[in-house]
Amino acid sequence: MHRAPLIFVALGLLLAGCSCSRRGDRAAVEPDPATHEKVWKAIQPLAERYRLDPAFIYARVAAESNFDPRARNGEARGLLQLKPAAWRTVSGEPYEPTVWEWRRNLEFGVDYLAWCRNTLHQRQKFSYPLLLGAFHHGMDYVQERDFDLRRLDPPDNAIYRELWNGNLSPVPPPKS
Repeated sequence: MHRAPLIFVALGLLLAGCSCSRRGDRAAVEPDPATHEKVWKAIQPLAERYRLDPAFIYARVAAESNFDPRARNGEARGLLQLKPAAWRTVSGEPYEPTVWEWRRNLEFGVDYLAWCRNTLHQRQKFSYPLLLGAFHHGMDYVQERDFDLRRLDPPDNAIYRELWNGNLSPVPPPKS
């Protein structure tokens, strides 16, 4: 007779514990959430290392994932929506689970941007819109179209369209 109240109390505690973990509060789960400010700050040394425009990288993060480190689209993952082939081009680390660590995703994504930029420079074809196309479609796709931006399918995204048209900072970075 006295077991029924204990069962209800135990069931209530169990359900209360489940509801806390289902809140979707990423800040409680992720010790280092990818805020706009933290992403902007993390971009600075990477952009400086490779002499890339930090506003261009920041806009790519906004366009690719809307700053969501858990974003996925097909086989692309994370802040910069890296695919396994791009990851392997610049990293010997395992794709999963490292791709979900937003700082590593950003680092390897910028490494891949730099690799694409260097490849375009070697062919004397560099421009930021073409760099965008190479990152988005892959270098083989761009090369098959003779590095001609007019022969590439422009991405269907307002930020991408701005970048495609040469605006390197369509997304204002946070104020320092």
